[in-house]
Amino acid sequence: MTPAQKQALQHLHHRGGEGAIDRHGLVVAGGVRLQFLADTWLRLMTTGHVEPRGPMRLGLTDLGREAAVPDPVKLPGGGGFSGGHVPAHPGAE
Repeated sequence: MTPAQKQALQHLHHRGGEGAIDRHGLVVAGGVRLQFLADTWLRLMTTGHVEPRGPMRLGLTDLGREAAVPDPVKLPGGGGFSGGHVPAHPGAE
C-alpha cells in the first residue's frame, strides 16, 4: 500500500467512513472534499479496502478500517533502567 492510499483511507475513516463522488470525480466525506485522485480510490477498490455503497458512493470495508488505524507506537522496554530493573523508592519497605 502506498502512503497516498493509506492517507486516503485515514481521511475517509476520520470523516465517517463513507463518501460520495462529486461531479469533478473527487470524494466528498463529512462535508469535506478529499483531495485524492480517482486512481487512488479505484486501486483501493480493487484491493478490497473500499467498496461501492450505491450510485456514486463508496465506503470503507473492514479491511479498509484496519488499514486506516495508525500503527501503534512501540516504546523500548526496560523503563529506562538497565535490564528493566526499577529501583525501589527510598522510603518503600
